[in-house]
Amino acid sequence: MREPSQTSRGKVFAARALKYGITLAIVGAAAFLLHRYIAKMAWHDVRDALTRIPHWHVIGSIGAALTSWACLTAYDVFAVETVVPGKVSMKMKIFSGATTHAICNALGFHAITGTALRYRMLSTQGVRAADVARVVGLVGFAVGMGFAAVTCIALVLEPSIANEWGRWLGMGLVVAFVLLLHWLAGKHDELKVWKFSTPVPSARSAAAQIVFGVIEMVGAILTMYLLLPPEIAGSFLDFAPIYVGAVLAGIISNTPGGIGAFEALTLAAFPQEQRAQVLAALLAYRVIYGFGPFILASIALGSFEVRRRARKMA
Repeated sequence: MREPSQTSRGKVFAARALKYGITLAIVGAAAFLLHRYIAKMAWHDVRDALTRIPHWHVIGSIGAALTSWACLTAYDVFAVETVVPGKVSMKMKIFSGATTHAICNALGFHAITGTALRYRMLSTQGVRAADVARVVGLVGFAVGMGFAAVTCIALVLEPSIANEWGRWLGMGLVVAFVLLLHWLAGKHDELKVWKFSTPVPSARSAAAQIVFGVIEMVGAILTMYLLLPPEIAGSFLDFAPIYVGAVLAGIISNTPGGIGAFEALTLAAFPQEQRAQVLAALLAYRVIYGFGPFILASIALGSFEVRRRARKMA
């Protein structure tokens, strides 16, 4: 096997240095902004804002979070059935998807954590490591389509968020989706990228995933939106770009669950006099959409491991 050249190693090192540099810059900026914003708040104002969130808003937020998690789980069901059709029971597909998304959302590092967790569960039904990697890739692609679909709708309905080019960009995304579905409708059942190959969903399955993606993102946005006072949140279409931008900042930051970057960008979108109420909504959102599902999924995964070991010992 030929050793990598000095130039190749230099390029890899430069790429990694750039990646870590960007991550550190985002995390540093987020930490600076959070410190600056929170230092100007009185914690009793945040506490009072938490107690003023209407109970039915909290119930609605929990319902929206459950809807979002159900759609995320559906991504795994589609992906597993595409990669290893008929090999995994529906119960295991749902369990693997739900627990993996809940834990990964809290811990971050989806590619590593998600692959390890899915392999731990799916391997019990004979799924190989290479196929688990393919499942992870298809799930990531589905999540990306969901982001793109919501962005497309926002740009078409509210082009002012990207100046006069907003509607044109949105229509460009529509064309991209049509071309993707047209390609999948042809005789394409596999995608090859260098040495990696993976089955691809049918056009009908991809279209269903795009719909699920829109529902999933709307549910996630509503989870946070309902926790904000109406006079602060504004219209749903006004708040949606703030949420999507904050999520993307969290993903780029590589922090667990995007913590820090997500909060900093969200707080930055509102004036100082409203930030105590926004921070209260963020804390409630973290419990409903992050901490709560993580605890439930961890308990479920622990029970799965106990039963698995008990069966081996029997």
